[in-house]
Amino acid sequence: MRKMKILTTDLHRHLVCHCLALLVILLLAAASLSQAQTVRSAAAYYNRGNERYKKGDLDGAIADYDAALIFEPRLARAYNMRGSARYNKGDLDGSITDYTRAIEIDPHLALAHYNRGKARRDKGDLDGSIADYTRAIELNPRLSSAYNNRGNARREKGELDGAMADLDIATRLDPHNAVVYNNRGLVRRAKGDLQGAIADYDRAIEINPRFAEAYSIRGNARQDTGDLVGSVVDYESAIKFDPSFAKAYGNRGLARLSQGDMAGAEKDFDACLRLDPKLKPSLEEQIQQAKRRLAARH
Repeated sequence: MRKMKILTTDLHRHLVCHCLALLVILLLAAASLSQAQTVRSAAAYYNRGNERYKKGDLDGAIADYDAALIFEPRLARAYNMRGSARYNKGDLDGSITDYTRAIEIDPHLALAHYNRGKARRDKGDLDGSIADYTRAIELNPRLSSAYNNRGNARREKGELDGAMADLDIATRLDPHNAVVYNNRGLVRRAKGDLQGAIADYDRAIEINPRFAEAYSIRGNARQDTGDLVGSVVDYESAIKFDPSFAKAYGNRGLARLSQGDMAGAEKDFDACLRLDPKLKPSLEEQIQQAKRRLAARH
């Protein structure tokens, strides 16, 4: 009888241990399944957010990134993309907050550094912007857009040699990007290299024959060289490809004024200010300068 009790107790202990082990296995499986479902749910919202972002549905994209982050709060990519959606809505502070959080979670996410650099530049923080582009380049040395944007920020700071170095690299990494040549042309013009600037605008237009800004800026460089006829032709091309390009009308007006075509100039000035009234102070100053130059020639 005593043996029977011992056997029964041992069996009971064995069954309890077996049940506990089985319970642990079931709990681990459930946790694993739950985690997998959470990851799938986060990915589903994130992917749908990306699709909405591509279609321009920024509010819908933000809602999906919000949901993805509820399921997976450390999904750095979701913070980065939500930051981009906020940036495109004009919410610079919100975008910087999201990019910063993405970087805190994943310091090696080059795009988050790059995107924060764009937002900081738009807020006027050129030093912060340059620091972000520099870090993005360290993480991805072939990110041509980071060199391009850092070059723009350096030009705005007056660091023309550094800007030129960046844009040289950008043209090597992305030799078919019209915007990069256009931006390098701006640096060359600022350095006084008008022929080099015109050559860069030529290349930008060769790549993208409908690039209105490149025509307009090449027109500016041609004005600087005294080629008023060529500048007017460029402004006309800019207006052809972008009829709402207020500055192109203003610049063509200035070239016509310098040619002595007062009536044509007035029409262009009227069109410029009708499209963008905020240009009035700077345009009036340029008109007075052009009139003084014209008077000095006579």
